[in-house]
Amino acid sequence: KSDEAFSPPPDHRSGPARAPRSVHAADRDSPAPSGFAGAALIARSRCGTEGAIQADERPARSVVVPRGQAVVGPRSLPRRPLLLSAEGSNEGEAGRKKAPQRSLRSDSTQTSRGAEERRKAKRQRWRHERRFGRGRLPERSEARRERTKHGRPASPITMSCVPVVEHGDEVCANCGKYGSDIIKLKNCTACRLVKYCGVDCQRAHRKQHKKACKQRAAELKDEQLYSQGRERPERDFCPICTLPIPLPMKENSGLNPCCMKQICNGCSVAAKKRGMFDCAFCRTPFPKNDVDSLAMIQARVGKKDPEAINFLGEQYFFGQLGLQRDTQKGVELYTEAEELGSINALFNLGNAYRLGEGVQKDKAKAIHFYKTAAMQGHVLARHNLGCNEAHKGNHHRAVRHFLISVKMGYENSIKAIKEMFMEGVATKEQYAEALKGYQDALEETKSHDRDEAKRLGH
Repeated sequence: KSDEAFSPPPDHRSGPARAPRSVHAADRDSPAPSGFAGAALIARSRCGTEGAIQADERPARSVVVPRGQAVVGPRSLPRRPLLLSAEGSNEGEAGRKKAPQRSLRSDSTQTSRGAEERRKAKRQRWRHERRFGRGRLPERSEARRERTKHGRPASPITMSCVPVVEHGDEVCANCGKYGSDIIKLKNCTACRLVKYCGVDCQRAHRKQHKKACKQRAAELKDEQLYSQGRERPERDFCPICTLPIPLPMKENSGLNPCCMKQICNGCSVAAKKRGMFDCAFCRTPFPKNDVDSLAMIQARVGKKDPEAINFLGEQYFFGQLGLQRDTQKGVELYTEAEELGSINALFNLGNAYRLGEGVQKDKAKAIHFYKTAAMQGHVLARHNLGCNEAHKGNHHRAVRHFLISVKMGYENSIKAIKEMFMEGVATKEQYAEALKGYQDALEETKSHDRDEAKRLGH
């Protein structure tokens, strides 16, 4: 029978000499399969003694098979069947000599296939990292579990760029990882809409998230711009009566160079009525001339007083207190005061860049300084932002700025809203809201001493 187990004749084990053969150790030690045995039996029955197994070359391995039949190899089937001559001629011997070489050649082909697959996976990984940046790649165990129908491991490039919709507050928007004690999710610093488990996921998701991120970031900036700076800063309040100083402040108060405090006219008149002709705040005698005033200001500048530095910058910028006008020097002092926290310096820098005095004209920088000052409560900076939006045709945004400055008591803003209402770009409700806010702001600045100072012409 063709499927019987075949035992080689005993003389092949005890032969005096054996020809060397170039085969693998696994081929020598492994037993012959049943299919191989069946082929050998068929060969012995049909070919006689001349077609028997060659015991001196490859016992139990090399057989003579009739022409047209295939040899079943011990390890794997060759691509093409090896045809041997039934008479055992030179053609059959050449085929038997080539058989081990073909087996080795098939092994080398399999090895080259594996190397080619590894190179292909490496190229895919390189292209993915070049396009999306370095992202999370699955572990080797995960890649081994994800097999295709051909038995090959799936591609290790599994990063998804589709934003995660459900549980958006708890998972990474790129890879879908859930936040935990080990995986810390961080918000997108620009829009605060999504979270990421790392910088790699944020870079990979940037292309899909860019449009929504910019839109939301602009909305957040507007919310911050219009929600902050609705109250006047501390410097706009008189340190003696603690009431907000009426606008414009230069007409309703005075800056004393000894302490750099803004004292309202009402408190100054009240102090003079009591016989106090020195500074109402620090009791220092007033300077007699510009030289004494500059000396006091320089003393405050030496102590890094931001308001003193800004005030000295104004004197250089406009050429006051006997100083020669130097706009560049003034801008340098404005910059130093702004770094130390002066809100007035921010407004002065915005004016300098808007007019191009002392610096190169730059409207974008001017708007930046105006916005920064307005968000800290500077009334004139807020009004200038409204004028800028009105000139660009953004009437809705302009009215929003003017309403904020009106409610802090700036008269020019109520005039601007009135003109916009007459032109039909502001509503009646907005104009009524502006009138009420302006009246409330004026009531907060009124006092008996200020009314008396106004009656006396101060």
